This record gives sequence, structure tokens and C-alpha cells, in this order.
Amino acid sequence: MTLKTNKLRDAISFALVGTTALAGTGVAFAQDTESDELDTVVVTGSRIPRSSEVEGTSPVLSIDRAAIEATGLTSVGDVLFNITASDGGALRNVTTSTNGSDGTQNISLRGLGATRTLVLVNGRRWVTSGITNASLVDLNTIPISVVERIEVLKDGASAIYGSDAIAGVINVITRKNFDGAEANAYLGSYTKGDGFQQAYDFTVGSNSDRWNAVLSLSYTEQDPVYAGDREISSVPVFGGGDIASGGLFGSGSNLRGNFVRCATALTPTTTGFQTCTPVAGGPFTLIQGEDGRQATDFRRFISYSFDGSGSSDRYNFAPVNYLLQPIERFNVYGQGSLRLTDRINANVMATYVQRNSNQQLAEVPLTMDVRGTSGPQWAFAPTAGNVFNPFGQDLRSMNFRAAAVGPRKPYYNNDNTAVTLWFDGSFDLGGRDMYWDAGYSFLDSRFTVRGENYINLFNLRRAVGNSRRNPVTGALECLDGAGAVIRGCVPFNVFGGADLGLGAGVISREEYDAMINYISYTKNESQQMTTKDYFANLSGSIVDLPAGPLGFALGLEHRRVSFVNQPDALIAGGGSSDNFSEPTRGNQSVDEIYAEVNVPLFADIPGIKLLELNVAARKSDYSTNGFFGGADISPDLGGDTSKKIGLKWQVFDDLMFRGTYSESFRAPDVIDLYQGGGESFPSAADPCNTFNIGAATTDSARCVADGAPVTGVAQPNSQIRSLTGGNPSLQPEFGETRSFGVVYSPSWAEGLNFTLDWYKIKLEDVISFRGAQAVLNACYQLPGAPGAAADAAQRALFCSFVTRDATGTIIDLRQSSFNLAEGEVEGYDFQVTYAMPETAWGKFSFQWDNTYTENNTLFGTVGQYNGAPQWRLRSNLTTSWQKGDWDATWAMRYYSSLEDPCFGQNYFEYGITPVEICPDSGVNTMGRTIYHDVQAGWKTPWNGKVTVGARNLFGKEPPITRNSFAHSFDGAYDLPGGGFFYLQYNQKF
Repeated sequence: MTLKTNKLRDAISFALVGTTALAGTGVAFAQDTESDELDTVVVTGSRIPRSSEVEGTSPVLSIDRAAIEATGLTSVGDVLFNITASDGGALRNVTTSTNGSDGTQNISLRGLGATRTLVLVNGRRWVTSGITNASLVDLNTIPISVVERIEVLKDGASAIYGSDAIAGVINVITRKNFDGAEANAYLGSYTKGDGFQQAYDFTVGSNSDRWNAVLSLSYTEQDPVYAGDREISSVPVFGGGDIASGGLFGSGSNLRGNFVRCATALTPTTTGFQTCTPVAGGPFTLIQGEDGRQATDFRRFISYSFDGSGSSDRYNFAPVNYLLQPIERFNVYGQGSLRLTDRINANVMATYVQRNSNQQLAEVPLTMDVRGTSGPQWAFAPTAGNVFNPFGQDLRSMNFRAAAVGPRKPYYNNDNTAVTLWFDGSFDLGGRDMYWDAGYSFLDSRFTVRGENYINLFNLRRAVGNSRRNPVTGALECLDGAGAVIRGCVPFNVFGGADLGLGAGVISREEYDAMINYISYTKNESQQMTTKDYFANLSGSIVDLPAGPLGFALGLEHRRVSFVNQPDALIAGGGSSDNFSEPTRGNQSVDEIYAEVNVPLFADIPGIKLLELNVAARKSDYSTNGFFGGADISPDLGGDTSKKIGLKWQVFDDLMFRGTYSESFRAPDVIDLYQGGGESFPSAADPCNTFNIGAATTDSARCVADGAPVTGVAQPNSQIRSLTGGNPSLQPEFGETRSFGVVYSPSWAEGLNFTLDWYKIKLEDVISFRGAQAVLNACYQLPGAPGAAADAAQRALFCSFVTRDATGTIIDLRQSSFNLAEGEVEGYDFQVTYAMPETAWGKFSFQWDNTYTENNTLFGTVGQYNGAPQWRLRSNLTTSWQKGDWDATWAMRYYSSLEDPCFGQNYFEYGITPVEICPDSGVNTMGRTIYHDVQAGWKTPWNGKVTVGARNLFGKEPPITRNSFAHSFDGAYDLPGGGFFYLQYNQKF
């Protein structure tokens, strides 16, 4: 039985073709075009058409559709995350690296970061999006249902494709000339029954002599996994305390309060904040289970009990958080081509992706302190005149977990639109075919964020201030400084425990609801990233040399990028419990011209089957403007020229050598340049404080010139409020890549192939982040001291990021990125593939991929974990079998061991089982990890296919790390708690 041609399919195809033909659409992709008339193909890493798809001068890993389906994964991002060249450092939907994950997924190659990997679709730039970094491509916006193959160019390629291609290029190539219809359904879940995933897609296409068109619809949904449902992530640091409190690493902002009372009156300070002499014996907390009606209901706060009782007053915030966040995604993708004449085609490629993703974080910690230690917006605390205050004394500080309000819940809505329209064709010039294309891409991403259960600090300040119960009505009322009632204000009971005193009868249900409604609010923010790209290309051959045709390609590109980010009004106004953030606005444009030449030097002579030279160069000129520091600015980025030279030596049919040298660069984008400051509180010591100003390494004269007293500035808190944002002074960073490889396909073993490639990437003027302490040291340390700036100009730049008031106190410190670092990454890629001759037992094939990193002097020590894994070796071994209608795959994924520095964390757990968190050596060993993935499929008689499979079949647990942002393991490993099992059905019509 076959369903390949039926009336339903024909009707859908007719409707599709009619729609696209009216739009003048079609497909003749630059990276995967094989015209029936011209019989040429363009491969990733070059823009010169060739008569056949052959190995180029640069190493390219190709992942075909069959290999993608064998992974059992439903997103392009997950497929790429598992290749050996991926370093595991990019953003994922697993929230161990950042609780601010918005549902995007990036890819980082060679340990160089996602910003240095360029992502293309059919050789064109793709839409970028994301709250964390809107300049990166979210790989999940590329529907996997239309992917024909993915090519990973593991070489510097700025000369071919432009900026950002320092570590390599991901080129996703879509299905073309698709004729028929196909539907897929996918269901999967983790062993524990959570994290349920479902995916459905339908693709239809049709062809004729003059046109072809494809339309694909897909829907994907992923349910959450909670941190509390996995043992390793059920506490802030695994092994660091009992589950109830989180032990030593639980939060001091607990469910019953953690506060310090004032023994003296509040007095103003030179910083504009207040302080007081605290009551001895604090901080205090409410006795568990009590409501704070009187002073005897409180006792001293217990940070941790080492007697085994586990009676810590800390709060275990971990179980509330997501480990795997929920995501819902809907994709519409269409492409088509219409032959206008025998030599000219009109083409379109368009997609719309709508994604909803959620995040859940522990309830807001109300970190009030009159000294402003948590920022000026938090510089208040409950007053002596608060109606619920049982002490009749002002408080200096109060940490209280807003459990009654509920967990913070940001909801991300992301709309992505990508449309590329172009004409292409050929013409005859002197008896030679020339190929051209010209077109326009519109790429737009819009993000809106709605966040529930955040705190309005303006209202909270009033709600914990002076208040009373109305002597006549008994209603709760807030009072201003003059004793007048503040209309609409509802006093808030931070002394009432988690339920605010509702259970003890202190407040009524109506008052409880009114308290929550008054201090809580829903935040709303938005951002938009838009790219407009105009391009034109010409390619062909110039002359026939003795060794073959001299090919060329040249082209022009003009690209404009604009970005706007508008944070919530309360956040920007300093009135939100969410960290303060400034708005961002920026524009950037680039004009580029490139040329590439491929010269066959020798062919068919002893020792040289073919020797060819490939040379490319691209000139780029940038202009940019944006809003930063309260003013509109137009920094000068200038431009540069990228260059590449490659040599391929085919010794004979079995053996080939190749090598490249390239100079690439990455220009700072609008995020790097203009991102508005976001609030943080890093630990840092002011070199101008009273302890450091007389030190031999401190430039005291500079401190005094900037307003510090001769005796130094008082610094009562080790944390300095800082804003992390852009730097308009950034310039492009540069990469120099060398590679050498050998490809061996022995004729004595048909189907066997060996590939070995060496690479070394050296970066200069690297855009690298400098935190608060580094900025202060570079400004105020004397030359020769650790952290001092290299020269006067660099020092002045760092000092411009520090602002002091009239007393010398730091009131504005900005952390940012600078062109400072340099270093290199070196390693090897090794691949073996073998397709055995067919046997009575079926067809067997094997693929073994390896990436070995020799060193990385830029972003970490190889073999060490420093917030991201730096594996020495990643290896994938895949065995495939097929016989008749049956097939199966067994894949093994290997991650080498890591050293995890953990000095200062040598504590033991009490209350469960004593566990040593850090050995005496100060190094926690993260052992090597091997995952096993299996899949089996059966083709049905009705043109369908049923597939079942498992990822991490044996439920291998990830190694424990002491340095991850959260959850005690890194998101580059599979989730803990067992494997993932799935069922998939495919139907072709």
C-alpha cells in the first residue's frame, strides 16, 4: 500500500504552489543548490560553485538527516550540543548555569563562546533573539522537520561569511525539491515520569519543471522538571546540609525573618543612607511555628547547627526552581522557487516561530537595610512605629522571604520572523557560465516578558513604616511622617511568619490578601532586535588552467541591525525587587565587499593528483550609534579586512592533505556596546578605603584627586553595588587560525575513512569581561601592582567607569567588557567512519568522532571546571545497523574527567549522611562520564515508520560540581534521575 499520490496530498500541494507562485517565490539555495541545468554545487566554507561536492581546504563535519533522526532529539540546538566540537558552555533550557534562562539555546565551539560561532541557514544569516544575549541565534527557531543536513565548518571563516566566524560556522541546510507529504509525532519522558515532551510536524511539497515549493508546520511542547524532584538539586549545594533548610548554603532570607534591631536612633551618614548601633546578640528570627506578637516569640538566628540536629534557620530555596523549564514552540516554514526564464529564478525562504517559555525562581528575598547595602532602592527597614513591630524599636535590617506572595514567575513570549527574497540565475560570458544572486533578508525578533510575584519597593517601604489599626473601624492604616493616613496603603506584617499571622488570627483573610496585593506587582518588559541584510554575489570561472578551471566569487553586502530593550518601569525607576536595569538602544550598520579565488596549481602528475590554492578576503566598514550613560553617542568602530588562504593536496585517490591560515575578527555588537547597566553586588575592596589607601600598591594621589579623603573612604560592606553593561569604547577582536589535516580513504578497505585535523586559534584584543575588583584595581593600583592598567590611556578608560560623590564614596561602578585579553586554543579533531559491505546479518556502519583540546589559555584551564566544563576529550561512537525494514542505532557519548577547585568549602553535611564536600586537596574530581543512547525502528507496509529509543539508557548520573551556578551539576551533562525514553511515528504520503 502506498499513499504517495492521493487527492488530499495533491490538493494541499496545489494550494501551496498557487500561494507561492503568486508571491513569485522559489528556492535555489546558495549552499545546497544543484540546478538541473547548471549541475553545480556550493559547499560550506566556499562561495565558488563546483561540478561536484568534494572535500575542501577546511574541515567540515556533516550531519545528515538520517543521523539527526537517530539521535532521538527534537531540536537543532540539542543535536548540535552533542557534537564533540561543542564545549558545553552555551545557553540551554537546563537552568544550572543561569536562573535567567529564557528558553533560547545557543552553540559554542572550541571553548570560545557562542558569540564567536556564526550560525547560517542555507548560507544566509538567521534571526537572532534572547533576553540574555539578543545578538545570538536561538537554534530552536530552526524547525528540525525541514533540515536536510547540518554542516559544521571548524575553521575561521570571516573572509567568507563576515564577522563572528572565529571559532567556526554552523550552516543548516534545508530540504529542497521535496515532493510529497510527511507527518511526524514524537512522545517522550524521563524515567521519573516528568519532563514530558511532545512534538508534531507536517511537511508538504511539490515540484514541476518551473517551480518547487515546501511548507512545514511544527509544534513542540516540553514540560518542566523541578529541582526538588532530583536528589542532587534538592538543596543549594548537594551534601551541604539537611533538606529542610539547605544547611550552610541555605538562604538567610528565611520564612520567619532574619533581622537586626537598633539600640539607638537612626542617624544619617555621608553616603545619604542611615545607620544605628545594633542591639547586641543579633540577628534574630521568629521562633518556628510562632507568630511574632511579642518580643519573647523571637530568638537568635541559627545559621547552622553542627550537633546533628539540623536546626538551621536558613531557607532551602532550591526545590522551588525549575531544573528543566517548560517550553511551547510553534513553527511555520516555507520555501519556494519559480523559474521566470531559462536563466532567472525568483526565490523565497520564510519562517515564523512563536515560542512561550516559563521560568520559576524562589520567592523574593526582602533584603531591607537602612545602610543601602542591597542598593538604594532597599535602603529602608521596619520602623518602631509599625503596628506589627513587637519591640517598639527601629530595625537596621530585615531579611524576609516573601513566601506569601509566591515564587517569581517570568513568562517569556518570543516572536521571530525571517524572510529572505532573492533572484538568482546564470548568464554566458565568453563561453563561460556565470552565476549570480541578489536579494534581501528581513530578520526580526520580539520579546515580551511578564513576571508575576515581584515586589513594588515603593509600596513595601510605606507598608513597613509607621502604621496603626484605626481606633474606630479597626482597619489597618499606614501613616506618613506627619502621622497622616496614606490613602490606599496596607501595612505589611514581616513579623508574622510565612503566613503573615493569618493562621494565628493576627490578621483576617481579607487583610492577608490586601497585604499581598499591595506590595506585589507584575512586571512587564520588552525588546526587539531587527536585521536588514542586502546582498549580491557573482561567481564562475575565469580561465581554464592546465590543472582545471580558475574559479572565483565576489560580492557585496550591506547589513543594518537595530536593538531596543525597555525594562519594566519600576525596574528602571529603582522601585522593583528585581535588580535595577537601564534601557538599551543601539544601531549598527556594516558595508562589506569580498572576493574568493580557487586556483588549481597541478593535476595528474606523479605524487599530485590535484594541488589547489584557495584565497579569500573581505573588507568590512562599520558605523554605529546608540544611547549610553544618558546620552546619544556614535563611537568609531572603523573596519578591517579578513583574509584566508588554504591549500589542498590530493596525493592520490586515497590520500589528501589540507591546510589553512586565516585572519578573522568579531566586531562588538549593539549589546556589547550599549547594553544598559544591570544591577549586581559583587564582593570588592575599594583601593581608596581606609585600609588600602596607604598601601604600597595603591595610588593614593589618584584616590584623593577623585574625591577620597586623605585617610581613605569608609567601606562598611564588602559588597559594592555595581552595574553590568556595555562599553562604547570597544573595538573588534581578532583571531588568527591555523589548521592542518589529512584525509585517508584506503582503497583496500572500501567504506573506511580516516580524518585528522589540527587547529590553533590565537586571539588578540579579546572582548573579555572585567568585574568590579578588576575595574577598581586597574584605575587605582600603581603600575606594576597586580591588576594595574597597562598604560595611561587604559587606566583612564577604567577610571571612567567609577563615579564617587563629594565624600569619595563610590556611587556608580560599572562592570563591563574590554579589549584586553589574548591567548590561544589548540587541539585536534579525529574521525573514523566505516560502512561495512552488506552481510547476511544486514548492513553495519560505524562513526567515531573525537575532539581533543590541548590547551585553552583564554577561557579556562583544560581539564578543569571553572563554571563551565573544559574537557580534554569529547568522543562519540555510533554503531548503526539496517536489515530490510528494521534498523537500530547504539551511540556512546564520552566526557573526560575534570578537576573542580573547591577551596574554602570543606564542610560536612549533618542530618542525612555525612559527606565531605571538598577533599583536603582542595580539588573535587568530576569523573569521566559515558552515556549510552539506543534506538530501533521498523518501516511499516503502509509507508510509515515506528521508532522507539532511549537516551542515557542506564541512567548515568552527572558528576557533582561545587562551582556551578546552581543544582550541583553542569547543564552540559544529561539531567540526573534516570534516562529519557521516547516513541516516534513517521508517515510518508
